[in-house]
Amino acid sequence: MNKVMISLLLVVTLQVAASDIEEYTEVMRKISSPLAEVKSVADTPIDGIKEILVDMGRGSEVMYISTDGKYLVSGSLFDIENRVDLTEAKKTEMRTEVMKQFGEGQRINFYPEKDKMKHHVTVFTDIDCGYCRKLHSEVEQYNEKGIGISYLFFPRAGLKSGSFDKAVNVWCADDQQEAMTLAKAGETVPPKQCDNPIESQYKAGIAAGVNGTPALVLDDGTMMPGYVSPDQLSQRLELIASKK
Repeated sequence: MNKVMISLLLVVTLQVAASDIEEYTEVMRKISSPLAEVKSVADTPIDGIKEILVDMGRGSEVMYISTDGKYLVSGSLFDIENRVDLTEAKKTEMRTEVMKQFGEGQRINFYPEKDKMKHHVTVFTDIDCGYCRKLHSEVEQYNEKGIGISYLFFPRAGLKSGSFDKAVNVWCADDQQEAMTLAKAGETVPPKQCDNPIESQYKAGIAAGVNGTPALVLDDGTMMPGYVSPDQLSQRLELIASKK
């Protein structure tokens, strides 16, 4: 196939994709919210059913829609033969992209000694969350098992809340790790303002599908909602690693 034909096919494909996005966005706005926006459209193994990524204003959701726009399915699409949750696979892919925006300097890290880290987990946390505090009280035990913990803030009460302000105080402290430990112990961290990523971390949590804290996200995008003890987390991570 020559370059001209390839270029023409690419143009047609992009036009069709753009047309689908516009069509399904219109459908979603009629049945859900005027703010709904379809971000992408993809084929599924089922004839006549498309996968759509829909932004409702609080992060993107994976849904399925008939090609004629008459039927909408919200739920998991499961490949029985291969035993694969296709919906969760898409969400995992989404989370991986979301997490890429936060490098080492944009998280608060509690790592094992040098060369002893076998696994890494990112935790969306809230200063005032009871189970978040329990997790942090055991951070040394996670580290002893070779698990590095990186924190991103997800103040559940929102951007204009006391929990958000506490997160800012911790981030802006001279010693972030010490401030995190003090705050998790219920002590007051002196108020301080600086440029900070708390809002972007919160919005990233929404985009990643976080609806409670703590929420653990592995480097491959897999999410483990809720508190997981050091022993349980180590076992799960070892099992996942053995399957790769």
